[in-house]
Amino acid sequence: MLRPWCLLLLLLTSLSATAETLRVVIDQHDYYPHYRVDAGQSATGLGPELLRRFAEHEGYQLSFLPLPIKRVYHQLRADPSIDLAYPDNPDWALPLKQGLPLYYSRHSLPVLDGTLVNSSRLGLGEAAIRLLGLVRGFTPEAWQAQLARGQLQLVEASDLKALIQMLQRGRIDAIYANPEVVRQRLQQMGLAADSVRLDPALPKLVTRYHLSSSQRGDLLERFDRFLDEQPQLLPTLQRHYGIAE
Repeated sequence: MLRPWCLLLLLLTSLSATAETLRVVIDQHDYYPHYRVDAGQSATGLGPELLRRFAEHEGYQLSFLPLPIKRVYHQLRADPSIDLAYPDNPDWALPLKQGLPLYYSRHSLPVLDGTLVNSSRLGLGEAAIRLLGLVRGFTPEAWQAQLARGQLQLVEASDLKALIQMLQRGRIDAIYANPEVVRQRLQQMGLAADSVRLDPALPKLVTRYHLSSSQRGDLLERFDRFLDEQPQLLPTLQRHYGIAE
């Protein structure tokens, strides 16, 4: 006869084996502490941890598929087995989304994107920014009006490390990114945390990281309800990862 604890173990093993796996496409860039996909497809950072908490609460398993931003929406069109995308925003990559029905979570993570310069160039104003560095595939929301007027040009790079190096060498005038991510990258590169700084006088904007789906609106409703029921979870994770609330 099986002992009660053996029966419980068998039950838990069976439930784990049959749990539905949610497939999540995620931006492949290293944007820690917000998100990062390491070798072996292990996703870390605030966003992935929040999704794991949700999945555990709902009885799902998670599988992350890291992709370049420009391929995310192609994948959503081509692969009906993709359940969710993170991060996303209704205002991002509009040409790539044409004709693709997308639903967005009501809850989102506020994220400051701003203009960072070498500390020696603080306070020079917009006129000093002619070449703006940006991670490839990102949207410089706070600079849209200036770009439309032809006031500056975008210079894209594959990652923030390359942009920081370009800034140091004078090949670009500024970087448009999240200051917390830039600070993390400076530390990894062995550079002083204040060598590249947010210029408060230059364009900045609080964007929002949503969860999106092309076909699983039901999951987004459950995600929103999950956060409604746990209002302290997101602030707790923000503090844990050193992200401004």
